Amino acid sequence: MKTKLLTGIFILFLFLSFSVQGIAQDITRPEYVAFAYTAWNFGLDDETANPEQWTALSKEYNEKVTMKNEFIRSTAVLSHMYTPDNADVVFVTTYNTWADIEKAQARNEALEAAAWPDKAAREAFMKKMNRYVVHQHSDEIYATTEGAKFPSAQTDSSRVVYIQKLYRAYPDDGTTEEYEALNKEYLEKVTHKNPHLIAFYPMQHGWGADNREVVHVYILRSFSDLGELNKAWDSLEAAAWPDEAKRKAFFKKYDRYFNGHHGDYIYSSMPGVSK
Repeated sequence: MKTKLLTGIFILFLFLSFSVQGIAQDITRPEYVAFAYTAWNFGLDDETANPEQWTALSKEYNEKVTMKNEFIRSTAVLSHMYTPDNADVVFVTTYNTWADIEKAQARNEALEAAAWPDKAAREAFMKKMNRYVVHQHSDEIYATTEGAKFPSAQTDSSRVVYIQKLYRAYPDDGTTEEYEALNKEYLEKVTHKNPHLIAFYPMQHGWGADNREVVHVYILRSFSDLGELNKAWDSLEAAAWPDEAKRKAFFKKYDRYFNGHHGDYIYSSMPGVSK
C-alpha cells in the first residue's frame, strides 16, 4: 500500500533514544511481537524521582533478568515523540514461538528471585522501578510476516521508530495468494530500495482488539529522514512501474486490500534497557 509519511512536525524528545537490536538481532525473524501500551507516571511526588533513576533501575533489571531469559528474543522501550499523548510509552517484546510467551513470564520470576534472593528487597526494587509507569496498560500481539528489511549493522546510536497501523479490507474477488504476491512485489520494488530506511518490520494481527490490523515499523536515523523517506516513494514507484497505466493498475488492485484508514505513531527508545 502506498504510504505517505508526516513531514514538518516539531518533535519533543523525552530522554530516550533507539537501539536497532531492540527490535531485531539477526536476519531470522521472531514469530511474535508483543506491544504493551502504557504511560509514564508524571504524578510522582518523590523529589528523588527522575529519568536517570528509572534508566539505572531498568538497566539493572535488564542485565539481571531480561538478558538471561532465553525465551525472550528481544525487547525495546518506545517513548513518545509524536503520538496523541506525550506520556505514551510502549514496551515491545519479541518471541520465537507462542509457547515462549508463557514460558518467559515464569522464567522472569525465577531470574528475579535469583537476582534479589531477599523477598523484601526484591519487592522494594520492583516497586521503585515500576512506579515510573502507570498501572493501566493494554496489550497487542502481532505475528511477523515476510518482507522484513534488516539493518546492515547493529548500533547503539539514537534512532527514530515510525509505526504505521493499516487496516485490511477483504474484497469479494480477492484471495490471500494475490494479496501476498502484491505485497511482496511492492516491498521488494519500493520499500526495500528506499535509501533513507535503516530497517523495516512488517507484522499483522495475532491476538488483540482488531483482526484487521497490519503494522509496519520503519527505523530511521533521524526525524528529518521521515521527510526524505516520503519524497522517495514517488520516484521509486515510477522506477518500479515506468508505464503509468500499469502502475495505476497495480495500485488499483493492491489498494483494494486496505480500507484506506491508517494511524501514525513516532517513537524513540533507549539503548541499555533493551535486549
